[in-house]
Amino acid sequence: MRKQENNNFPRMINGFVLTNEQMKQFDGFIKKYGNQSDRVIFRDMYRVKNNVSDEVLQQHIQNLDHLSQMGGFVNDVNKERIAAVKRVLNTPRPSFSKNVNDQSTVESQYVSGTSLLLWFLTLVAIWPGCCY
Repeated sequence: MRKQENNNFPRMINGFVLTNEQMKQFDGFIKKYGNQSDRVIFRDMYRVKNNVSDEVLQQHIQNLDHLSQMGGFVNDVNKERIAAVKRVLNTPRPSFSKNVNDQSTVESQYVSGTSLLLWFLTLVAIWPGCCY
């Protein structure tokens, strides 16, 4: 079981950004991953990141860079976890991963489907226990 932290910042931010339907998806991810180990979270993050476009992946990485600069919301432990997430996201894709670069616009991809799952896994990796 993962260590639960009393930090609801990620859920609060998502409430501002996501639609009700996207929040329902987010809640489904909570049920599936809420009590999973770091090993499972990072393994699935690696798997899922191979199914989003390079543009969306870069947007996630840029958002992590911005997130790490948010004083008061991110402590040293969170910064270490952000660095670990970025290492996973920056690992080269396997040669057999599906080509995802001919998808629709980055904006529509970023908060839907696989990309939303990747963002959820990213938040849970940084703030264990944050979202449930």
